[in-house]
Formats: sequence, C-alpha cells, structure tokens
Amino acid sequence: MNNQLFKLAPTYRWVIQPLLVIAILLFGFFGAMGLSMFKEEPQVSERKTYAPLVEILTSRREDKTLVVKGNGTIVPRVRIKIVPQVGGRIVRTHLGFRAGGRFKANEVLLEIERIDYQLAVTRAKAEVLAARKIFEVESAQATVSKQEWFTLHPKQAVPRIVAREPQIAEARANIEAAQARVQQANLDLQRTRIRMPFSGRVVSSSVDVGEVVVANQSVGIVYGNELLEIPVPMVLDDLAWISTPGSSGEPASQATVIISLAGQSYQLVGRVDRIESELDTLSRMVRVVVTLSSKDIPESLKDKVIPGLFVDVAITARRLKGISVIPMSVLRENDTLWTADKDRLHFVKPEIIYRSESGLYIRGLPAGTPVVTSQLDVVTDGMQIRTLEKPQ
Repeated sequence: MNNQLFKLAPTYRWVIQPLLVIAILLFGFFGAMGLSMFKEEPQVSERKTYAPLVEILTSRREDKTLVVKGNGTIVPRVRIKIVPQVGGRIVRTHLGFRAGGRFKANEVLLEIERIDYQLAVTRAKAEVLAARKIFEVESAQATVSKQEWFTLHPKQAVPRIVAREPQIAEARANIEAAQARVQQANLDLQRTRIRMPFSGRVVSSSVDVGEVVVANQSVGIVYGNELLEIPVPMVLDDLAWISTPGSSGEPASQATVIISLAGQSYQLVGRVDRIESELDTLSRMVRVVVTLSSKDIPESLKDKVIPGLFVDVAITARRLKGISVIPMSVLRENDTLWTADKDRLHFVKPEIIYRSESGLYIRGLPAGTPVVTSQLDVVTDGMQIRTLEKPQ
C-alpha cells in the first residue's frame, strides 16, 4: 500500500496538482466575467443646492407721462356777503334768494323801495337848475359892470371885484356841486337794486319782502359757480413736475378731478391755475390750486359739485423719456434694489426720479434687468440664488 502511494506522489505533484490550479483559476476567471456581465450600474445622485428661490421682474424702459396725485376740497373762487349800500324797505326778492337757490349774472336779487331815492334825484336836478340860474345872473351882472368900467376908465384893466370873478367862480362851483348831488342821487337809486356780476348760488339769506334794512347791513351770502377751485396739498418735490400758466413758457398742466358719488366715479377736466405763496406751517406742504369751470360740469352734476365736496385730483405732469417704472415693494433699505445676474444677487442703487402709489420712476436702469421681488430674511451681495420669472 505504501509502495503504491509512493509511486503516485510524483504524478500528483507534476500532473494533477497543476491541473487543479489551472481549473481553479479558470473557474475564478469565468466567474468574475459572469458577475461583471450581470452587475447593475451604480446610481449617481444629483448634487443638491440650497440657494433660495426668488421671483424676478424684468425691467423695461419706456416713455412715461408723469401723473402727480393728490386730493382736496372744492371751494368757490368768489364768495361774498351781500351788504346794501343804501337803506329802506325791501319790496322784491329774487325767486332763488334762498339757501341753495341759483341766480344769473346781473339779475336783481333784492330791491329796496325806490321812491325816496327818486325824489332825491328830482331835488338834485332842481338844485342844478337853480345853480345855473344864479350863474347866468352873475355872468350878466359881470358883463354890465365891465362895460361901465370901460366907460369910466377906458385905459385901465377891469379889477376882479368889478368883473365879479369871485361870484362867478362860486356860482360855477355850486353848479358842479349840484351836478355831483344828481350823480350821487342816481347812484343811490341804482343801489336800491342789488345785482351780482356773476352767476352763482345762494349760501344763506336773512331778509325777505317787507323788512327794513339799513346801509352796510349784511343780508346774505352768495358765491360764484362759474369757476370753482381745489387747493391740493403737495410736497415741494412734486412742484418740479407741474407747470402753471406763464411760469416756464409751457402750457399749464391739465388735471383730472375725480368725484365719487353713490358708488359711482366721475372724471371732470380741470387745470392748474397757480401755486399758493406760502408753505403750511404744520405740514410743510404747499397747495397747488386746480380750477374747475362750470362749462366742464355736466348738467346732471351741477347740483352735486358744490363747495365742501372732497375730491381726488390727478395732475398730468411732464413726459419722461427712457424711464423704468417698477413697484414700490421692490425698493429695499437705503433706496437699493436687488438684481439677479447669472444666479447671483447684487445690490444696485438706482436714480429715483419720482415715487408714487403707482410705482417708482427710475432713470438709468438698463432694459431687461432682472429685479428681485421676493423677500429674504438674510441677504448678501453676490449670494447664490435661483430665479423664477414673475408674470407681469
């Protein structure tokens, strides 16, 4: 048995053992090949970014007409007290001489009894005739006196006393005084009928037919409705865009007067008339006066557009070229904007021309600039962001 094992040992070492090694290597090689053929590709995970997502608004440059807005209360340009210059009993009043009544220009509002003033005119005319008669008598006597003087003193000048010059001068003065009394009497007679040189409305009246008034007694208040005014408080910076008549060689700025009544809005045409000469001591604002003509008020609104009515006013100011208008909400601290450039946020300080509720009027902002509209709690210049276009 031992001899048989001894005889197989060289064969195992030099034949079987190498074959076993080769078989193992082949098995490992083909096994590795099979595994590589059926293996799955490894999944590559995307790199996550934590940059904030912000909305952007793309700016545009355009020509814009600047509109300066404000509000105010309608007041009449003309508002006066009716004060008779003569006294007497009232015999007639205008049908509209009541609070809220209307009247036209030169219509008689009140008439005071005229008989006393007519008699005064008659007496004044009689005094003129008497004064002229005295003047004629003095002139005739002066002629006779001068003839007698020349008869007695042919080569001497006639003295003033002989020529009755003082008497003639006094008679002439009496004529002028009498004529003045006629004029005064006629003027007083005209003043018995009280008229206004404008159309308007009555605010209040305190007399009626049969009452006796004295001179310089107030009997009512009226105002002219041909031209109404709206003083609009504004800051000083707004005045740079508004034109008044004759101020800069440009036509006066037009204005739209917006009236809200019973849930409806009406727009009337007005214009800038002037700027008041003083600042308000409390608000430090100045008032721009807008006028509204009665011709521009529809008949259906004439009884409603009255003094004391609060209205909104939009003044059409100058036209600006190459201006960007963006919402007020995008303006940041220290008057800066956040803009986006290649997924980076940057701080920009623009030239702000005008601020209003409708937006910021900016000059010099390139067209197509992405302006960040979102709010961020923490922000730095140059930080990475992701952008989303905001629909306009």
